[in-house]
Amino acid sequence: MVLRALEFSDSISDSPWFRQNLHDHEVALDDAFKNIKLIENQCKDLIACTKKLSTAQRAFAKTLSEFKIETVGTNQTDDERFIATCLKEFASLINQVEDERMKLVGQAEESYLEPIKKFRTEAIGKTLKEEKNKYDKESSKFYSTLEKHLHLSTLRNNDFRAADAQLETQQKNFFQASLQYVAEVQSVQERMRFEFVETLGSYVYSWLSFFHVGSVIHQDFKPFLDNVQTKVLKTKENYMATNAEAEELKRKLLASHTKPGSEERRPTPSIKQGYVYMQEKSKIPKTIGRDVLLGRWTKYYCVYSRETRIFTMVSANSATKTDMKSAVAQTATFKFKSCSRRSVDSIDKRFCFDVCVEEKNDVMTMQALSEKDLCEWIDAMDGAKQNSYTAGENPSCSTYQKRPCALRLSSSSSSSREPVWESDEKISESWGKSRNAKLGQVIGGRKKKKKKKKRQQHKNE
Repeated sequence: MVLRALEFSDSISDSPWFRQNLHDHEVALDDAFKNIKLIENQCKDLIACTKKLSTAQRAFAKTLSEFKIETVGTNQTDDERFIATCLKEFASLINQVEDERMKLVGQAEESYLEPIKKFRTEAIGKTLKEEKNKYDKESSKFYSTLEKHLHLSTLRNNDFRAADAQLETQQKNFFQASLQYVAEVQSVQERMRFEFVETLGSYVYSWLSFFHVGSVIHQDFKPFLDNVQTKVLKTKENYMATNAEAEELKRKLLASHTKPGSEERRPTPSIKQGYVYMQEKSKIPKTIGRDVLLGRWTKYYCVYSRETRIFTMVSANSATKTDMKSAVAQTATFKFKSCSRRSVDSIDKRFCFDVCVEEKNDVMTMQALSEKDLCEWIDAMDGAKQNSYTAGENPSCSTYQKRPCALRLSSSSSSSREPVWESDEKISESWGKSRNAKLGQVIGGRKKKKKKKKRQQHKNE
């Protein structure tokens, strides 16, 4: 069985596909933990019950033949295939030796069982318990802090610096725990191919020294075991060589995502993805405030492709965390039309922007996770910084009226590479006067209609 590799970059994005892949690796490690424990128990039976040596050894050989070493990646190399099949050869040797009714002597428990148990408990067990619990704890703390942070209202005079600093600390801890957990899972998967197999190979190899009969079997099997040792040593050397590079990559990746003040201009990627919150708008407004269409906010994992202009949304509620396949199956895909940033005076949430798609008439109001994340969504979607939208009578894309955006391009920026945006105080003031004038015209028109209707009634009387 071949598993998909766990990428450090995927652990940072924390997508549903990464969670499903990580779950597959955890299931594989859990199966290995159970099978290794079974092998340990069978080894103890071989040492303690010499009278039942034949039965115990054949059961042990069967377990070895059915044991599978998982390979991480898309294809298996010759060495990986060789290591994956060597346990079956070990089982074949055990059956041959049992036919000669040989006995195992020496300090087998101290030399072989303890390393296997140590690998199972300290390597696999620690990864599946301590590192996994730490990862789940930091993940829960980060997303809990993030939801509280995003629910801070701008109506109150809140100082967001403390909240932003706390969120940044939780995010760094979560990224660090995620990278560490992925590295531990990959490390155990790699170490299993040389530590576990090497120990078992030595265990099987030691039998031949203590057998009174079977020198011919020993000579025939020795080249195979030597080849196992060579390939295991080669695999171990490759692991040691790439381990330092992996540590450096972890450090750089963590620094690039958590370094404060790193706002240098990066090229806009062709695909933007991440978590956002979408406002579930009610059809009939119950209250009148800064945001007319009030509703609850639902968490989604969204992916946007600049080339195809396809906008994909995957539900990320509490139910989908345990059933990622069901969530992916319910993915909603739209043809992207346009997007615009919401002005501060139109909604009481931070980092909000509107998205229009061809399949829906209603505007989808989204909330990004931060100011930087909001700018990345706007840039990826080619959001028109010179235009934004304000709601008309009905909340639909067709009835949205364009108005000058709060950010206006300064004339002094024409010669520079980066645009300079002016303040929107005068724009908001003029737009407010225009809106009041239109409302006055509507009210005046209604009064004229009422007077005309009364005169018509007098004539009829």
